[in-house]
Amino acid sequence: MLGLKLSRGWGTGRYCSLYLWRRERRRVIAKHLIPAVNGLHWRESLEIHKLLNDSKDFCIYYHNGKKINVEKLAGALPVHLLGVINANDRDDNFDYMLSGIRLLHTLCELTSRHSKLDQVLLDDVVLSAKMLDLVISTMVALGGNRKESWKSDNDSLVEATMVASTLHLLHGFISPEFQDIVFVLLAHPKVDLFIETAFGALHNVVRSLTAKLLYHRSDQPRRFGENPLGGANFHCQQAEAALQFLHSLCQEKQFSERVAKNKELCGKGGLLMLAESILSLAVSSGFAREARTIASMYRIKAKVLSLLHHIFEAENVSFLDEVERAGNLHLAQPIASEVLRLLKHGLSESPNDSDSTDYPRGFMILNAMRLADVFSDDSNFRRFFTDHFSTILSAVFCLSHEEFISMLCSSTLSSREDDATLDYDLFRSAGCVLKVFSSSGIWNVPQFKLNFQNNLSMSSYAHQRTSLLVKIMANLHCFSPGICTEDDRNRFINSFVGGLRKDPESMLIQLPNSSYTPVAQRATSVCRNICSLLRHADYLVASVLDVKDLTMLRVFCKQLQPLIRSEFEGSQAKQRKEPPSLNIERASEEPNVRVEGAGNENMGIVPRLKESDVSNLETSGLDISSKRGKSLVEDGELAQALTNNLFKGSGSGEVKVEGKKRKRSIMSDDQLEMMEKAIADEPNMQRDSVWIRTWAEKLNQNGPGVTALQLKNWLSNRRAKLARTMSGKTSKGKK
Repeated sequence: MLGLKLSRGWGTGRYCSLYLWRRERRRVIAKHLIPAVNGLHWRESLEIHKLLNDSKDFCIYYHNGKKINVEKLAGALPVHLLGVINANDRDDNFDYMLSGIRLLHTLCELTSRHSKLDQVLLDDVVLSAKMLDLVISTMVALGGNRKESWKSDNDSLVEATMVASTLHLLHGFISPEFQDIVFVLLAHPKVDLFIETAFGALHNVVRSLTAKLLYHRSDQPRRFGENPLGGANFHCQQAEAALQFLHSLCQEKQFSERVAKNKELCGKGGLLMLAESILSLAVSSGFAREARTIASMYRIKAKVLSLLHHIFEAENVSFLDEVERAGNLHLAQPIASEVLRLLKHGLSESPNDSDSTDYPRGFMILNAMRLADVFSDDSNFRRFFTDHFSTILSAVFCLSHEEFISMLCSSTLSSREDDATLDYDLFRSAGCVLKVFSSSGIWNVPQFKLNFQNNLSMSSYAHQRTSLLVKIMANLHCFSPGICTEDDRNRFINSFVGGLRKDPESMLIQLPNSSYTPVAQRATSVCRNICSLLRHADYLVASVLDVKDLTMLRVFCKQLQPLIRSEFEGSQAKQRKEPPSLNIERASEEPNVRVEGAGNENMGIVPRLKESDVSNLETSGLDISSKRGKSLVEDGELAQALTNNLFKGSGSGEVKVEGKKRKRSIMSDDQLEMMEKAIADEPNMQRDSVWIRTWAEKLNQNGPGVTALQLKNWLSNRRAKLARTMSGKTSKGKK
């Protein structure tokens, strides 16, 4: 009667009755679903599959003789969980939600074996939309409130697992391919809400992880039995899995551009604050022997640096410019400072000397150098990097020639960074943390498999490292009148020369067993090192280095040599009594001369030099010495002679460029030629993921590193470009 009476007015009663009816219906459904979820989420997909095969009515038992139709369960579960997460009276205990997501993921896995489930979960557009709404609403609940609040270890573990599991649920009902997931997300009207809350949820996970790594709370031993450090290890894995998922999304160009345009993450600095929190992660002394946890923490740092690089390099929007317009550029300063610190560390010792092949720490130094390439090319941070990186670079060039060659001009390093991706298991993760609530025994932390497929070869890693250093030098020496001020003219080269007088050990972390050139011999050594870098960079142009960067390095070196002569003229005058000479006769006494082969990992043998050949050399960086080990010259005049022709055509002054960024191809010419030949044999290769991964590995052995995802995107773009070309030809033919 009440509903009928109100319905005669403005319709309020009808809506109230409908609301009450729906709420009551949800209660009835929940009354049956809640025990079913609690009873079934522990069963693996294979176990449920066997039960369904043995069942005649597609029903399975879940508790005390009660059974439920799995087809109806699959249709009702997403709507039920959506109602739970959106309920006004919802508490912050997410253990039931995690159980529901775990069961929903299991049902999604069964779609390939049971057509009924496939029709319900994947073919039903309305239900698929509900599942996507479930993911977005869960991210809002986990990341909407960014204020720090105290949570117990158990609560923080559940929330960390919820973030990673909810994100990976997208694989279950959309696609295992990130390209497909991005396509669906970008088509959703709440994609921006998903982006900002997903990153916000990850930030909350990192905040609780920070406390767990730094402090041992008293409730850890009591809750985790004999494994008090297991909680931190598990928490670190969940944070890595969530960040890894978002990083993979950002590898898609359209998604990274959408992130760069997001007002919450860009304008208000949410992404930069997340990155700062991750880069400041540290462990207490209690984790000194926890190699697995420490390696995971470093991989998280490496991933966030790579993610920032993708966002900063978005083609249609400048992230740093947007941050500057919003008045939050100061939030990027800690990131730039940390990148500089990592560069100092990376150029002071062999990468990851303490790294284990079992527990790789990711490409932290390499990604820091990629980000430094962006920072040094940005007018807002150019001066900061000029003033601080130049002194670090000065110390590097003060190394003895042998050590400089082994560090920057070789295809083989004594050690290198290794990367790995976490093979995340949603079922095991959720089950592990839920077991804490159902059992008081010892908690065994699952160790997920690490995937090493994206690693670089030794030569590829070494070449990318050197090319990035050259790019940074080129950025800092480049003078663009429209962007730089007059104070920036020659600022980098003057700071570099000034740093050559300083103690190298005060500018770099002490290198093990390193030897720096004495001040009296520094001009000669620096010139030889510069020449070797030039020759090696000339070789890298064919694979990973831009010609414009090499040209700028040549200009830098040509301007540098007279400044070095002037700076060290007094010191070297005291050392020598006779005028310097090239000592070509001494070189002619030996039948052969050793020379560092650019592009070869071993030293090659070249014919002896004649006096008339010196002026015709078209390369530099020759490590020339007699078999008795005596130097051919006593100062840098040989280096000057060797570089004369290399500098031809490069100009005597600075090179002016327009714009702030130089676009670079992901593949070299040789790699492109390899791919074109392969495509001729297999035109539909972009549909075969195994084929793509195989060719990505082949490409990595013949040039710059290319991931399987980048190769797939390149194939798609190539196919679209050919389609547009053919379409244009067809339209012209009709005209």
